[in-house]
Amino acid sequence: MTLSPAIEALLKQTKGVTEHKGNLRVQFKVPERSSPIKRSLAIPVTKANINFAQITLGNIKQDIVNGLYKLDPDTFWTKHFPTNSINYCPNITVAVCFEEYIAESANILTDSTREKLASAKSWLNRHKLLGRPISEITTDVLNKARQQTVTECKDSTVKEYTNTFSKVLSHALDKKYIKSNPTQSLKKLVKDDINLDDEDSLVLPFSQKELYRLISVIHIPQTKRMVELLAWTGMRHGELKALAWEDIDFEKRIIRVKYNLTRQGNLKPPKTVAGHREIELLPKAMEVLIDQKEQTFNSAARNETIYYKNQKSKTIKRRRVFLSRNNQPYLRPELSTTPKQWENWLIKAELAHRPAYQLRHTYASQLLMVGAEPSWLAKQMGHSDWGMIRKIYGKWIKAEKPDYVNELADKLNQTY
Repeated sequence: MTLSPAIEALLKQTKGVTEHKGNLRVQFKVPERSSPIKRSLAIPVTKANINFAQITLGNIKQDIVNGLYKLDPDTFWTKHFPTNSINYCPNITVAVCFEEYIAESANILTDSTREKLASAKSWLNRHKLLGRPISEITTDVLNKARQQTVTECKDSTVKEYTNTFSKVLSHALDKKYIKSNPTQSLKKLVKDDINLDDEDSLVLPFSQKELYRLISVIHIPQTKRMVELLAWTGMRHGELKALAWEDIDFEKRIIRVKYNLTRQGNLKPPKTVAGHREIELLPKAMEVLIDQKEQTFNSAARNETIYYKNQKSKTIKRRRVFLSRNNQPYLRPELSTTPKQWENWLIKAELAHRPAYQLRHTYASQLLMVGAEPSWLAKQMGHSDWGMIRKIYGKWIKAEKPDYVNELADKLNQTY
């Protein structure tokens, strides 16, 4: 539509009001969405209507601030958009909305998010909600499903199901299949306390003695090296198995973390800017890499595809540092995929059970014990801040240094 210069100038001055297909449209934000909502007022573009749209937008924002949008969404939408009909479609089921959301978000969905969507679908299917019309999924319906589920699994798992489904419901809201997102009025789940007694086991790094006992019972030489490198670099398992010799600078003694191996066997960049990092190598880590160099450094480079967002990819030649038994790149990030192998090593070493991911915590705790600066350590590990570092700090000082308070007292020239 061609607008007169005067109308174009007035629209530019009127923030949040635009022309769309010959009609005026307003743009505003609601609490549950990070991106703005755009809705047509279904009125033509005239000077008087632009002024009306500006007043309407002000009223919309005021009703959001006053709580009308959250407390009575039906009244909110009817009040401000009486000519806009909601696209109630009996055939638009929850399952169809999942398919639409996945298709329209294909450019930005990570492998991890796709797994979460699959888990949320399974959850809804267990409660016989997947085949129901999306318009029938009310706050009460979701509250009932959540309360039933929280008796069977962790409250954090139920929250993850809900948050994932909320994205699909926001899609349905955009499509006007529903009038509001029912997850915004859900009752808060009571936090689990059944595992509080076991909280100490959630972060259970190895001491140096425990680490060496573990390494001594591992009968696969390359796995020994992987365990030791994880413990002395703090790398994630997927980062370790994605590591190539091209990512290592022996002269500067650094590893450049560029990629991560996903559970689908894809190489992708780290999820965050902080994940792209340079790890300054300790002597133990250097020793491991020098030993491993004899095994795979001279292997032929392979074409590997790196997958990015927006369905982009590139192919580069790389030589993986660690290769599987058939000298092929690993396809899974786990340290060991052989059933019970990790558990058996722990038993043989007479160590308390803990997942292999605790090797990453081992790196943090060991360096903190010798006075590493927490902010530096956070960068080494790919954290944007040192919140996780802080969680480990005080707890494992005591475990490794039972007389730590006496050391502090001596430094302060204090005696008992």
